[in-house]
Amino acid sequence: MAISNSEFGAHELYSALTSGNGTMVLGCLEDIDHRVPARSEAELLKKAFDEVKDPVLSFQLKKSLRLAVFKLKGTQFKVALSGLEKLLQDQTRLDDLALGVTSIEAAEAFLAADYFRQAGWQNFPAEILPNFCQFFKKHGSIEDSPALIDLTRHPNPTVITAALAALEKLDPVNLQGIIIPLLDSPQNVIKAQAIQAFYRWNRAEALKHLVKLMFSENESDVVLALHHAAFFPYPEIEPHLIRLLTQVTSPSVLMRVSQIFKNNAHPELPFRIFWVNRSLDGQHQSLVKGILLGIVRALSDKKLIEVSVQDYLNQLKERVRREELSLLKETCKISGDDGDDAILPGLDDFDMAPPAELAPVTRGPAAEKPVLAAEKPAEKPVERPAAPPPPPKAPEVEFDNFDSLSEQEKVQLLARANAKFFADNKPKLLELLGSAQSKELAAIINLFGKFGQAGQDTERIKKLVKSDNPDIVCACIKALATLDAEFLCLYLPQFMQEKNGKIRMTATRVFVGIDRDRIKSLLTSMIGSANAKQRSLAVSTAMLVDFNIVRQPLLDALAKETSVEIIEKLGVVLSANPDRELLASVYKIAQTSRTSLRAEQQRVVQTLAEKLAIALNHISTPEELISETQQAYDVEIKAAAAAKEKAEAERRASGIVDEEEKADEDSGVGSILTAETGDARTTRAKLTVIIWMLVAVVWGCGMALLFLRFVTGE
Repeated sequence: MAISNSEFGAHELYSALTSGNGTMVLGCLEDIDHRVPARSEAELLKKAFDEVKDPVLSFQLKKSLRLAVFKLKGTQFKVALSGLEKLLQDQTRLDDLALGVTSIEAAEAFLAADYFRQAGWQNFPAEILPNFCQFFKKHGSIEDSPALIDLTRHPNPTVITAALAALEKLDPVNLQGIIIPLLDSPQNVIKAQAIQAFYRWNRAEALKHLVKLMFSENESDVVLALHHAAFFPYPEIEPHLIRLLTQVTSPSVLMRVSQIFKNNAHPELPFRIFWVNRSLDGQHQSLVKGILLGIVRALSDKKLIEVSVQDYLNQLKERVRREELSLLKETCKISGDDGDDAILPGLDDFDMAPPAELAPVTRGPAAEKPVLAAEKPAEKPVERPAAPPPPPKAPEVEFDNFDSLSEQEKVQLLARANAKFFADNKPKLLELLGSAQSKELAAIINLFGKFGQAGQDTERIKKLVKSDNPDIVCACIKALATLDAEFLCLYLPQFMQEKNGKIRMTATRVFVGIDRDRIKSLLTSMIGSANAKQRSLAVSTAMLVDFNIVRQPLLDALAKETSVEIIEKLGVVLSANPDRELLASVYKIAQTSRTSLRAEQQRVVQTLAEKLAIALNHISTPEELISETQQAYDVEIKAAAAAKEKAEAERRASGIVDEEEKADEDSGVGSILTAETGDARTTRAKLTVIIWMLVAVVWGCGMALLFLRFVTGE
């Protein structure tokens, strides 16, 4: 994957070069080697070379550093074929040979390849083998396959991954048998390269492995997975990237995800990201807003949208609101009035620049041109995005005339108010807090939530939280989320089960922002309730939170649910968040469900497949997706049956051994009585002897008792 300094900042480039990940290091170096680097990049190469201790990666960094220095000095480095032949015979000059292999021109590559083959390039030291692999990836043929296959068993992981990358292009037919064992490699860098190659034969399985690596708890594994994700068809990985976006908060990871999104931006992508971002909170939501804004700008630059960025964001906001209300009507049986103004995160407060953590480093043209050694590069200020728009001005209405306004005008005025307006008019606002009604009071409470202070303001709002008016209750919930979240947490579970849909939505959204773990526990408990009404309410509420919180509880509920109506609701929620893994899980549930519910479960599978086909930009039809899922399920069933048979055979074998050991140890009378083998005549003889012995013992005991009575006279 091409990695340019205009796309990644210096910190990210340096992190990649010193990551110890051969695939990423070679990818960065290959890009730098094929252009004139900036002086700053050469400095990063030098810094990384001083730090990296791995001999293969250190050698590669040194090669690229030398090549960069030649280019910055304006010196054209070229090795003639005759010189290359001499270098192949002198392994003490590997540094020069590596430069020669890297800088061979395409016109001479055919002859150079013959020289390398005759010299037995695959037997050279490990340090230079990646250079040969990269050369043959571009200029090799099928005859180079045996040498590359041998290198897939090399002890160095960087050499293995370079050989796999070359084989993927030169000889993909014979690669399958090699990569399947590597899918379980303990070294993730090898596993990731094998996953990339495996996609050719089994898309679903390759994606399954990639997603597992992508959602690793180790950030370096996530970065590695994102590097390889760029080689997969974008529609296949988009659902997983969106899901990752909601689960990680690392700016480094989010920046890489953002870059993939911008490179593949399409008009539907902002909607999908806003859809999941509405359930995030705090700084995480701000970071994703920055990514969303960058994608919209990329669409604008590509002329894929016809309106301004801000107009597009406003249209997007309204579209998401309409879609959410439509789904809520399906799951909650809620009216449009109840759903209106349900704290859907707005775009009005978007800064026109992404958060600083995600701002890409951009350089002027002067920084990219060759810089001679004697020259000092001219300092050029970093280009900065346009400044954000100024905050809204205070309403140009005298507050003395406030009472003469209509209710709608009052609400609009208060919605536009800023901190200065609040501070200048707080006494009057406090008075209105005790006398205003309905939507006017709700607007005032919202103002206190934005600019008020914990303490006295909080106590006034606490008294209003038990109002019968849904607008006032919702305003109190939003205000207390800022002023006194600890107090609010005591009431949120109760609000989440309110009959009024607007209160439920507001409470749920606020609860997600305060305590994701607690709301997950609460919803899991409600979804698993024995009360059908509770389950139905929980499924409806699940639409309002981050899907990753409720993904597994919803699947568990689908597997156990007996109500057709609730299964239908579960299908709506699941289908709004489609991906291949989810389809596989739902298909498995449908196959193992009771006969009376199987038709309803199959409808959920069909709907989910249709939504997934749309999300994948129709690279697969719903029927193909279901067919692939069925094949994977059949393979899983056969594998499980084989494993069960094997375990049963081992158990039986173990049982036979136990019986034999017991028989060997038991040498008493019991072994003779229960013996099933041996000579029958011998066995009968032994039994006869034992019986006579028992008779003798009994007779003796009887005689002893008679003698005792005779002596004692009893």
